[in-house]
Amino acid sequence: MARSFAAELLKLRKRPATWVVALIFAAAVVLFSYLFVYTFTVNSPEDAGVPPEARDAILRSLLPEDMLPTVLASFANFGSALALILGALSVGSEYGWDTLKVTLTQRPGRLKLFFGEVFALALTLLILTAAIMAVGALSSYVVAGLEKESVEWPSAQEFLKGFGAGWLILGTFAALGVFLATLLRGTALAIGLGLVYLLVLESIFVGLSAQSETVEDVGKLLPFKNSIDLAESFGALPVGFGGTAGEAVEPSRAVITLGVYAVAFMILSALLLKGRDVT
Repeated sequence: MARSFAAELLKLRKRPATWVVALIFAAAVVLFSYLFVYTFTVNSPEDAGVPPEARDAILRSLLPEDMLPTVLASFANFGSALALILGALSVGSEYGWDTLKVTLTQRPGRLKLFFGEVFALALTLLILTAAIMAVGALSSYVVAGLEKESVEWPSAQEFLKGFGAGWLILGTFAALGVFLATLLRGTALAIGLGLVYLLVLESIFVGLSAQSETVEDVGKLLPFKNSIDLAESFGALPVGFGGTAGEAVEPSRAVITLGVYAVAFMILSALLLKGRDVT
């Protein structure tokens, strides 16, 4: 499995799509979580109807002390979709390239190959999480400098918790992408259905949760609801990234739910790969 892991890691590192996903994620954090919010808040006219206390609260959310909820909100929103795409590409492309059969004739068994891919993807997501956290920290530091505010970072313990939460969020949705790509033996339909589920179906459940207790209970079992509530457990989310309707999921339950989803998707994917014809 070590050779499979090394080969898959090299494939992900050399693949342009990996870098494109990372750059889009970083750009989304800088633009939508910091630059646009800061620019609109600072340059809004006095007659725009924004109370001074609301303006101050928005600016405080951009400072280093509140970087964790700000950045983690991006993980739950932009990052979830991008991780799903990366997960589907990392596994499903072998079907589109028709290289999986050749690979299986030259390497260890299917499960060793699969878990080599999974561990390589997990390490890639770990590095991506660290990079996005660094981008968020740098952006918040710049805002503090522009506002001439003192720089106060979250504690090391909180930062590690936030780092783990971000990695878990990305890992869960990447696992969903892996499962769909394995199930459908390709990337295009897997990515399309995954994004429809994430952006449409989960949004419907989230939007209707305030109207029905049953829908709210179902929504608490879905990964996006748990992701956004996990991000909100670190502090108030920034403007435009408000929490979901209804009662928030407890952080411990959100972690368990996301972990169960990630493991379940991986197990199902492994069983599909092991038991089916790969052609």
